[in-house]
Amino acid sequence: MTTNTIDDAIERYVSERKKSERKIAESKFLNYTYLVSGESDTAAFMRRVRSLIRYYIDYLTVLENPLRGPQTAWLGLMALVFSFGIYMLTDDELRVAGIFITSGTLVNGISLGRSVIDKWVDIAVTIALYREIIEIIDNTLPAEC
Repeated sequence: MTTNTIDDAIERYVSERKKSERKIAESKFLNYTYLVSGESDTAAFMRRVRSLIRYYIDYLTVLENPLRGPQTAWLGLMALVFSFGIYMLTDDELRVAGIFITSGTLVNGISLGRSVIDKWVDIAVTIALYREIIEIIDNTLPAEC
């Protein structure tokens, strides 16, 4: 029972759950769990899966938060450059440069904002699927966990 087999079981559930409904993914997860761990070590395997998933959830909520990464700094910088471009629009001599700076910053800011939102949604879905696995384990082994 290694971390690779636990990660494989988790990834199998997540990929199957993204393709099909919960009952099918749950049955395949339990089948894989029994296949990998054997009948005698199933409870220990599920406890280790549960503890590793709790670690992954904590990691994703704290460290992989897209609002705390370098993309947020880039968004802040783009907001600053955009405001400078707006200021340049008010001056007659710098209006053309202000148009280019404002439009370029707006396009890049929207693109970066979409990528931040996509990453945020992907992390939220992954955390929700991890919580489903914890719920499956709690329902399977209520006295053990």
